[in-house]
Amino acid sequence: MKLKLTTVTMGLFAASAFAVAHAGSAADYFNKIDADASGMITQAEYVAYKTSGGKYSAEKATEKFAKLAGDDGELSLAEFEGAMKKAKSKDGKKKERAT
Repeated sequence: MKLKLTTVTMGLFAASAFAVAHAGSAADYFNKIDADASGMITQAEYVAYKTSGGKYSAEKATEKFAKLAGDDGELSLAEFEGAMKKAKSKDGKKKERAT
């Protein structure tokens, strides 16, 4: 029984380590959303990205973008990274793509 638990534990550890190692950085994620590579995410880019998987409605994505982007209507990498750090610190762990 002890051997089975150790094997299961090691398997879970390996899977977790793999997921963390391949999660990508905030900048990588930002660049996926920034379709025109301008260095800023527009509302149209954000909504298109978030709705493409069917998880978000256009309305929900638009609302979320408005909260993240601030007054200028565009989302910079610094704002994006700040939002990801804030989401991480709220939970005490990394949220699944907080932005």
